[in-house]
Amino acid sequence: MKIRDVMSRPVVVLLSYASIRDVARHMDYNGVGSVVLSDAQRLVGIVTDRDLALRALARGVSGDLPVRQVMTPDPVTVRAGDDLYVAVEVFRRHSFRRLPVLDEEAVVGMVTVDDLLLHVHQVTGDLLKPVAREIGEPQSSG
Repeated sequence: MKIRDVMSRPVVVLLSYASIRDVARHMDYNGVGSVVLSDAQRLVGIVTDRDLALRALARGVSGDLPVRQVMTPDPVTVRAGDDLYVAVEVFRRHSFRRLPVLDEEAVVGMVTVDDLLLHVHQVTGDLLKPVAREIGEPQSSG
């Protein structure tokens, strides 16, 4: 299975000079916990709701400042065509929960730990259906 099969889309992409306040408003409006930041040509960072809370709000940083001041620069990414195991390995090695997904240089999605957990749950359910049917059928007296 490929990352494109489980990633979330669309992704909210804003320019890195957007204000912290505007980024928070976009997160709220779109119901997302992260925003990918660009310089109009390429991915330059990511900011999460946790970043806004800990790097901005907790430190008294003005919401009028550019979000690049609290973003994580040059985020780790994965490719849409990568095997799902690539994302699993990245999450194992790092303490973050979201990965921007690229196709060429364009951000086309976001894969999260939650996406992977949901996928595992669905696969497990699919595997258990035949077992449950077999258990539920009356046994022949042979």
